[in-house]
Amino acid sequence: MNKLLILIVAIILLVILLFSFLAWKGYQISKERALSVSTDQKEYQVEENPKVKIKNNSKETVCFSSCYPYYLERNNGSLKSYSYGSCPDPDVAETCIDPRELKTFEILLVDRMKLEKGIHRIAIPACIGCTLQENFRKDKFFYSNEFLIK
Repeated sequence: MNKLLILIVAIILLVILLFSFLAWKGYQISKERALSVSTDQKEYQVEENPKVKIKNNSKETVCFSSCYPYYLERNNGSLKSYSYGSCPDPDVAETCIDPRELKTFEILLVDRMKLEKGIHRIAIPACIGCTLQENFRKDKFFYSNEFLIK
C-alpha cells in the first residue's frame, strides 16, 4: 500500500513539473516574439520612406526610444547599422504600444547621401513593460523583414 501511494505521489509531482516547464517555455517563446515588425513593401527607391507595421503580441506594454527608435541596417554579407550621431536629449520612452495593438510608422531616411543601395532591415530597440517618459532601456531588439533599396 505504501509503495502504491509513493508511486502515485511521484507521478503527480512529475506531471506538475512537466506542466510548469511547458508553461515557462511558452512564456519564453511569447516573450521572444513580443513584437512583429514588417515593412509595407519589399523594395523602395532611395527617395522613399519605408512604412513599418509593429504589432505587440505580448501581454505587456512595449515602448520605444525618444533618441533612437530604430536603426537602419545594411546587409553587406553581415548586417551592420549605419552610424548615428549622439542624442542631445535624455533618452526616454516616447512612444508605446499596448498589448495586442498594431501601429504603423513611417521611417524617415534623413541622410540619403550616405544611404547605400542594397538589402536592408530595420532594428527596433524596445523597452518591455516601460511607461511613457520613463528612462529608456534596451530590453530587446526586434527586426523587420529584409527589403531592397534601389
